[in-house]
Order: sequence, then structure tokens, then C-alpha cells
Amino acid sequence: MNTTSRVFACALLPLVGVACSSSSGGGSSGGTPTCTNGMIKAAEANDYAFSSTITLPPVTVKSMANLTIDWSGVTHDFLGHSLTLATDVNLALVMIWKEPLAEFQMNLNADNLLASDLIVSPPPSLEPTAGKTSAMLYDFGINGTPVSSSDFNTYFDASKYPASGNTFLAAIETGTNLGTGIRMLQAFQLDAASSNTTVTLTNSSTKLQYSANLHSLQPTGVPASTPGLSLDWGNMKKNALGADFITTNITSAIVGHYSQTPSQLESQFLDLQTIAMDLYTADIPSGTVLDFTTLKDSKGNAFPGVDSTGTWLVALTCGNCRNPAPWYLTILEPVAQPCK
Repeated sequence: MNTTSRVFACALLPLVGVACSSSSGGGSSGGTPTCTNGMIKAAEANDYAFSSTITLPPVTVKSMANLTIDWSGVTHDFLGHSLTLATDVNLALVMIWKEPLAEFQMNLNADNLLASDLIVSPPPSLEPTAGKTSAMLYDFGINGTPVSSSDFNTYFDASKYPASGNTFLAAIETGTNLGTGIRMLQAFQLDAASSNTTVTLTNSSTKLQYSANLHSLQPTGVPASTPGLSLDWGNMKKNALGADFITTNITSAIVGHYSQTPSQLESQFLDLQTIAMDLYTADIPSGTVLDFTTLKDSKGNAFPGVDSTGTWLVALTCGNCRNPAPWYLTILEPVAQPCK
């Protein structure tokens, strides 16, 4: 089995299956908005705060066996959104990480997973035929190339890869870009004495708890109904997850307009892209500045500027990160100009 090193953007958290709960402080964002003339300088004081805890309860299966990977019982992804197996599952894959489960979970939350920690990269995968909801391990391949059963047995050997130092995962995803769009994960461990040969993915295969705090940030004041805004994050030091803000890692931006209050949005945080009254997006191919005139909605309409209705948010995301939570998110409020 080829173990050549290759960057594997696994984006595990975006679509991991779930029993999901949230905690937030309630209330609404407070304080006088930061004064800007529309040329916004991102700052930690204006950023929200996000934390999460992910757990992957493992199942035990027989070592060196032609395992069945079964996802027939999965009906929801980790966001709680319905999952139609026949159309939403385009790829199944198995991953082996050279770190114990507790450490893996911690690094997944902290976005510290490295491609070099994958024992087999790229991982074995399979594109299920229409309507298929299970697959045999020995039918998986690497980049479309079959893998022999003896090669699989080499890596699925409990004596060589015990649970004390390794994490095995089965996953299903939407799309065929390896590791992007994962909808559900199931951890498993090997035991030569086990008679179980099925890894079953369920709606509770992965559990996620998160906290999104939008009520403590200082809103950003901008000129009302002005499309020509800009946001510069070049001086940011820490992101909303408390990690270093690598300014060149931002790949996209979102501006959303919501009927909900900031407090209500905290409890619906994982649904920000689906509950917006209006949603505008833009890719950030390079640089550290968002030009709001590049933002478009799904119909190609341009961002019209911020008004006084509802709640307006702008968010910056790192598309190649494992944790999909925005690195920066703040509330935009229209203020009279010139502001003080």
C-alpha cells in the first residue's frame, strides 16, 4: 500500500455526524460600535469566540478482516440536517491516524491535525454505486487503484497498530474531493479476539458540543447602505478559536443578513448559511483584504450595504482547516457618518 506523503485537506469537522448541543451566554451584543468609515480593520475586540468538543465513541472489530462499512442507518449529518443516502453520499473512506483517539479528538478540535499523521495517505476510498449503503473494506482503493487483501491486513493488524497509539475512522462524504464534505465519522479499534466485522455508522457516531459567543464582541460601525466597504485582517494575531491567526489562510468571506438577534444566532450558529435572509459570499484567492463589492448572492446579486433591519454578520473562513468555524466573525451596524 503506497504511503507516500501528500497534503490531505481533511476538513473533518464540517460534516461530522452528531448529537449537537450549544451553550451561549444569551443577551445581545453590546457596547458602542467601533467607528469606521467603511474601511474596517479587523481586531480581536470585534471578533466572536468559538470553542468545541468532539468525541468519537469507538466500536471494536476483528483485526485483519474484510470489514463491512455500513452507513445505511445515517439520516442526519452533524448539523442536524437531513441526509439522503442515495444522493448525498458520494464517497466512503477509511483513515488511520498515528495517534490515540483521545489525542486525535483534541487535535481535531484544535485544528492541529497534520497530513504526516496519516499512516496511509491518501486514504483508501470508494465511490458507492447509486443506492448502495455499505461496502467491503477489500473493495476500497487508493486513487482508484485496487489494494490487495494482504496489504489491507498489514495495516489493519491490531498487533502493529493498537488502539493505544492509533485511531481508525470510517467516513462518508458528499462530493469526491477526499476529506472535504465529510458527513459522518465512526471511530473503530482492532482486536484479534473480536468476532465483529461490521463498522456501523449511525446518527450518534460522532458527538459535538460547541459554544459560540456573539454577545461579548464589540460591533463594527459602518456607513449605512454602502456597498463599497472593505475588511483588512492583516494585523490579526489570534483567531476566534484562540489559535494563531495566519492571515494568508483565509480563503473565503461571507456576509449574512438575519432576522434573528445575536443571542438567537448563538444557538443556531451551525445553521448560519441556511437561515440567512440574504447571504453574500466571495472567494479570497490571495491577500488580506475583503472588497465587499466582490460579494454576490446565489443569484449573482451584489451586496447592497448594511441597513438597520435585523442582524448583519461578516465572517472569514479558512477553507483548508479541519475546524470549519470562522476565524473571524463580527456584527456590522450602520452608523451615522462621520462617526466618533
